[in-house]
Amino acid sequence: MCIRDRYQRRVRGSKNKQEMTNIVPLKSLDQLTSQKQFQNGKIILNFWASWAVPSKNMSAIFEELAKQYHESQVLFATVEAEEIGDITEKYEIQAVPTFIFLEAGKVVATVKGASAPELNKQIQTFAGPQTNSDSTATTPNTKEDLTKRLEDLLKQKPVMAFIKGTPEQPQCGFSNKFCNILREQKVDFGSFNILSDMEVRNGLKEYSKWPTYPQLYINGKLIGGLDILKELVEDGSFQELIPKESKILGA
Repeated sequence: MCIRDRYQRRVRGSKNKQEMTNIVPLKSLDQLTSQKQFQNGKIILNFWASWAVPSKNMSAIFEELAKQYHESQVLFATVEAEEIGDITEKYEIQAVPTFIFLEAGKVVATVKGASAPELNKQIQTFAGPQTNSDSTATTPNTKEDLTKRLEDLLKQKPVMAFIKGTPEQPQCGFSNKFCNILREQKVDFGSFNILSDMEVRNGLKEYSKWPTYPQLYINGKLIGGLDILKELVEDGSFQELIPKESKILGA
């Protein structure tokens, strides 16, 4: 998505909740270069634009990842690409979302586009192991068994929702909205309560390279979370993804 292109109408989003994380909203190149991590540490820059829906969705993922690595020495920072021109020009940003990884002030990696698994994988490599208490390492002796179990769960039904709680009694607002959308779209779906099994909860994050819940899978393939589901429904492409046997006819 080219940042030079303008939508005729801009999407008005909710205010960023950056104050709740270790994310720093950068306002100038001088502010970036004055950060101590710029000289001797690591920085991840999220170039985003308020009018670009994929960019806003990836910013939510970026924020969640920043929370998971809040004890690391990595600085997570955002740059509104069209507003902060000096930083955007320095790193020759042509499209949003784009993520730049800096080590001692030098670019060591770049992630372009709305690929949460790719971003998560690169951050894992760049920042090291997660420091949040929700992350539990899987031993070599059980990892193969866990992978087999996850794959079996993904195949329980063509459409599977991994949520907090159950469709009848969701345990968080996001899971509630998630299930309501699937019902509105007349989808016959299976579900798994990730609150009931910590091994599955943590293992599926690693398996899918997707850091948050709820998660939607179709024919064993990750589709995404709530924001991605909303976007697919809004642009009319979601119905094309639903297997014929999972469509509730005459409902």
